[in-house]
Amino acid sequence: MSKKAMWTEAILFLLFIFAFFILNMVLPDRESSEQENRRLQQRPEFSFETLFSGSYTKDFETYITDQFTLRDEWITVKAASELALGKKQNNSMFLCGGDTIIEPYASPGASKLEENITALNALVGNTDADVYFALIPGKSDIWSSMLPANTPRDSERADIDYCYSLSAADNVDIYSALEAHAGEYVYYRTDHHWTTLGAYYAFTALAETMGLDCPSIEDYTGRETVSGEFYGTSWSSSGFSWVEPDSMEIFVTEPEGLRITNYPQGSPVEGQLYDWSRLEVKDKYSFFYGGNTPLLEIETGVENAPSLLIIRDSYMDSLSPFLLESYSRIHILDLRYYRASLSDYIAQNGFDDVLVCYSIDNFSTDSNIFLLGR
Repeated sequence: MSKKAMWTEAILFLLFIFAFFILNMVLPDRESSEQENRRLQQRPEFSFETLFSGSYTKDFETYITDQFTLRDEWITVKAASELALGKKQNNSMFLCGGDTIIEPYASPGASKLEENITALNALVGNTDADVYFALIPGKSDIWSSMLPANTPRDSERADIDYCYSLSAADNVDIYSALEAHAGEYVYYRTDHHWTTLGAYYAFTALAETMGLDCPSIEDYTGRETVSGEFYGTSWSSSGFSWVEPDSMEIFVTEPEGLRITNYPQGSPVEGQLYDWSRLEVKDKYSFFYGGNTPLLEIETGVENAPSLLIIRDSYMDSLSPFLLESYSRIHILDLRYYRASLSDYIAQNGFDDVLVCYSIDNFSTDSNIFLLGR
């Protein structure tokens, strides 16, 4: 290479660095990334205390990374480069056939599962209510055939079966219900959640175990697509920004007499089954009930029916509407926000049934599961 060519490359490289330095200086900071669906680090406040503790330099490094000019575009370029190199994945996410993004399941091991099942069994022993236990598999198992051959992954089925073998509750076989319909649109391609169709098939398994009436899928005359522009968490984490969005639908129309009290900040406010305004934002899954919340108290309008407490993760948001016709009163509780005695809460509210329902991934990693035993 000639000296002229070397100087030309050096100058272009320096111009490139200088241009991005200027852009990073003059462009305003962003509060959040819609593509990544998270808040971005803001410029940390300097003090000698934070400097000497190391927190300032750590936060500033994160700030520079988060606020880098054209960050979203560079993430997409990285993801495309990984695929071009034949790696078939980016940020632990695999891009499979049909624009389906799958993250393989990683088991926490038997000891963690045993610890959480011990808490579940303590709940069974601490209450007179009937306790049902449902673990939800993800795409890693149900759609495992989409993953590249020899992709390292642990078996969700094995961990679910192991938990059920130790459980003192009435176990619900959601796995078989989803497996029987694996060829259908039971999970979002761009998100870790199941679709409302997948939630319906899970409801059929719940109904069988819990002795509930289960309408056929044709009986839901209110079934409609509410959005065709849903990009989920898998899309946000993967960098595969060219993937087409998912569609979202509902089966259950809001019944007359339904009253929902939501406790988003600990104080009661009027809640809603579907928050239609959420279809205008990136996190469209929050359409159900308005998103994650500590507690929902639901009066269904159904008379002379039993009461139910649901202890759950976000998968239940799209499943619980199917339960409205079977109960007169339903409370939906998130253990991440509840620290009092659960058995006392059940006794005080006189619940007939208790349903503990989590994805196996969340059940195996959630540090709050121990609260079941209080």
